[in-house]
Amino acid sequence: MKRLALLPLAATIYFCVSGGPHGLEPLMQSGAGLGILLVLIVPIIWALPAALMTAELASAIPSEGGYYVWVKRALGPFWAACAGWCTWIYSWVDVAIYPGLFAFYTARLLGAMGYGLALDENPMLKWGIGLIIIIPLTYLNLRGANSVGQAAKLFGIVLFLPFAVMVCLGLPQLMNNPSVLTTPFIAQDQTLTGALSTGLFVVMWNYLGWDSLSTIAGEVENPKRNFPRAIFIALPIVILSYLLPVAVGLAYGPSLPEWTEGFWPELGRRIGGRPLEIWIAITGMVGTGGLFAATLLAGSRIPFVLAEDRLLPKFLTEKHPKFGTPVMAILVSAAFYTFFSYSSFEWLAVCDVILYSAALMLEFVALAVLRVKEPNLPRPFRIPGGWPVIALVILSPAAIIAFAIWSQIKEEGMTAIYLSLIGIAIGPIAYLIAKTVNFKKASAEPRAPE
Repeated sequence: MKRLALLPLAATIYFCVSGGPHGLEPLMQSGAGLGILLVLIVPIIWALPAALMTAELASAIPSEGGYYVWVKRALGPFWAACAGWCTWIYSWVDVAIYPGLFAFYTARLLGAMGYGLALDENPMLKWGIGLIIIIPLTYLNLRGANSVGQAAKLFGIVLFLPFAVMVCLGLPQLMNNPSVLTTPFIAQDQTLTGALSTGLFVVMWNYLGWDSLSTIAGEVENPKRNFPRAIFIALPIVILSYLLPVAVGLAYGPSLPEWTEGFWPELGRRIGGRPLEIWIAITGMVGTGGLFAATLLAGSRIPFVLAEDRLLPKFLTEKHPKFGTPVMAILVSAAFYTFFSYSSFEWLAVCDVILYSAALMLEFVALAVLRVKEPNLPRPFRIPGGWPVIALVILSPAAIIAFAIWSQIKEEGMTAIYLSLIGIAIGPIAYLIAKTVNFKKASAEPRAPE
């Protein structure tokens, strides 16, 4: 099995986190100034700590299973199972939305070409169109991490080019009217708390996932060196791929209510005419395809390692006879994504962020515990600054999570919180059931040393 090299790894990490600026549009309804501020600040207090933690632990313990192995080594199998289940369930909800987005941008593309397609009136048609990406990208995953990585490089080029053209064409308009970046700072019909409740989860959702691809560390070429490098290649690209299009877009779309999901093709038409509108609509389809492929790659390794530890049935450890990939874990994960993609999840960003955050905080605890338990563990990348920086790395995302949940409860109530708590509770329950059932030991090849 050919291992994933540096640039394909960086491209795949990019798509685990981002599919371009698609999905960021609702943020601007909170206010132009607040939206730009969140795009700039959230990566510092939310994305960067996760990236630093992942870079240290992935280079120190480059095992198949990634964060599951880190938490298990630091805190034991119970907490590792909780982290694994949280992230696998989060991926069901997260990845399931991408086929729907693919169908949405397919409709936008056909509309730009003069053909109407009323997907909202025909959910079965929307679901069927979504299958167009599920089937081939699942097969791509069956071929291995390198195949997904090479596809991610191609997806990235296709995604970035039209937005680069959009930024170049639209920059003079922005320079003539830079006040659109700050006016209004908060939307007229919202309070500061309400605007933050709307915008914060959207931005956090668009910046999460830095640890996701650690689950395939055993399939990466020289992971001790390449994982930290790939993360720090992807991080500035993610920030710029959000900031520049949004800044230019505000110059051509200063009316905040227009910033709804799927607004980018319309902005492309205003800036570069019908050809750019069509081109950007295509990037929506490509971006969701890249997100689906990368997240399936990362998420499918969790049921695989859970089954190896006898916490799920043994058949999930079965490997493809030719490609060596965890074939059943991939197919089962894809089946969950297909099932959930039939529905529309308005609470997606909130539930995703909370479920992901529950596992992420366990990973941060593992970072600190391993610094104490195994101070001599070789760490090719080590977060500099000692314990003061470690404390900051852990506390800053914890603070933003707490604030985001508080603002959500205050403005929107507890519905999404309850759903998230149910998802979190599945981990401990599943662990206890698995220990009672006592699944047979898998006969799969052993993972890299933990």
